[in-house]
Amino acid sequence: MGELSRQDMLDKAALAYEHASAMIYSMDKVFQRFSNVEYDPNLTLAQFDLILQGVLLSVACADGIFVPEELDFLKQFVIHGNLLEYIKKDSDGTVDLSWEDVAELPPETTDELLRMLPLILDSQCQSLIIPLLKVDYSYSKHGAVETTPGDFLKEIEKDMIYIASTLAFVDCEGTDEELNAAAKMIFELEGKHWRTVLSGNALGDGNS
Repeated sequence: MGELSRQDMLDKAALAYEHASAMIYSMDKVFQRFSNVEYDPNLTLAQFDLILQGVLLSVACADGIFVPEELDFLKQFVIHGNLLEYIKKDSDGTVDLSWEDVAELPPETTDELLRMLPLILDSQCQSLIIPLLKVDYSYSKHGAVETTPGDFLKEIEKDMIYIASTLAFVDCEGTDEELNAAAKMIFELEGKHWRTVLSGNALGDGNS
């Protein structure tokens, strides 16, 4: 990615975000049809944003230096939901930070924040994953295209990994620590949930 300009990297990351968002939106509408539950798909996209921002924050803080280029990149993906606003609400207003504030936090404080994110976002992760898994599992059993359970969620993960790896190189100094931080946070916030459910065969035949 080092040969791309910063704008090129942002444009490609934006395309990956659009791809993931379109897939989530489509799967959400399918879930609503077969479950007869109506809600605003933007709620699911907001949950995705929270998870993505958590991943990007882990990348930005992995080397201990949250540089302005990383901050600007991350803020481009505060679209449907804002992780910091969610944390403020979850803490009853006791944790009230802007993204600029977070960039100025000492490393030990950001480390603690990142350590707590899987717990803070657990309910949001479950609410995002379960409906999408039901569509994924059902489609793999009854769809016209041959798939296996988890294929669609793997595609969403790939988009998140691409966006996170782009952030790692936005300051032209991508490191293994940043890439490893992205993979670890994606697993903790998203991958662990859907793999656990699939491994337990907890979705039945996909018709419920």
